[in-house]
Amino acid sequence: MKKAFKILAIFVAALAVVFVLLELSLDRIVLKAVNAAGPAALGVPVSLQDADISLVRGRATLTGLHLGNPAGYKTDGLLDLDSVAVKLDRSSLLSDTVLIKSIAIDGLVVTYEKGLRNSNLGALIDQLSAGSEGEDSAEEKPAAEEASGKKVVIEKLTVADSKMNFSVTGAAALTGGGAAPIPLPPITLTDLGKEKDGVTFVEAIQNVLKAIAGATGTAIVGAGNLLGDGVGALGDGALAVGSGTVDAGKAVVGGTVDAGKAVVDGAAGALKAINPFGEK
Repeated sequence: MKKAFKILAIFVAALAVVFVLLELSLDRIVLKAVNAAGPAALGVPVSLQDADISLVRGRATLTGLHLGNPAGYKTDGLLDLDSVAVKLDRSSLLSDTVLIKSIAIDGLVVTYEKGLRNSNLGALIDQLSAGSEGEDSAEEKPAAEEASGKKVVIEKLTVADSKMNFSVTGAAALTGGGAAPIPLPPITLTDLGKEKDGVTFVEAIQNVLKAIAGATGTAIVGAGNLLGDGVGALGDGALAVGSGTVDAGKAVVGGTVDAGKAVVDGAAGALKAINPFGEK
């Protein structure tokens, strides 16, 4: 009996050591994973400066996250995030669907580059949409592989203290010779993936991008006087932000709510200039 207790004690001690080592090394693991797998998953350059992960507290903080542009756009990048703070349900980590209680994005900078028929933001949304449809229609993909993929439910996501730099591909004169800075309204998403028993990580990012697109539409319409003739000179396609609406239970942009959609407060027409996949 004593021998059995000793073996059990050694086993528990070994597990504790493994957990501590994992807790201490998670920062490096996540940092390397994002920088290595991010570009392949999203199809654009992705880099992360720092990560602070704690399974004990059920919290994670990402600092200095950068998303580059889809092919063909000339600005330095698409999204820059100062910090992303995540709180999750630790008990869900071993399940097929991870429950994320909250995500708070602070200091978002969107470099919105308008092409001839689409924008860099719209192009990335369409790119992710096309990739998701391709995965869904792949008959050769084993059912077991589909079932094994982790999904997430996000109870609440907020974006605050953000701004947009508005630029026009090949027509810098329309924005005063460079990117025109415009403040963005706050964004709140709730119950993302809840009705579907979870969404993939790429689908979650796609929905967040669509909500950001709604905020950029609001900001551009509201800042017409700041941009001068630039917006009008672009024609009806100026606010092209990609196809589809947000799949979250609710998406709030600037205080207006509409279930299942990224809402443009006071400028509903801003999201109507939606273009076919891949056009630019």
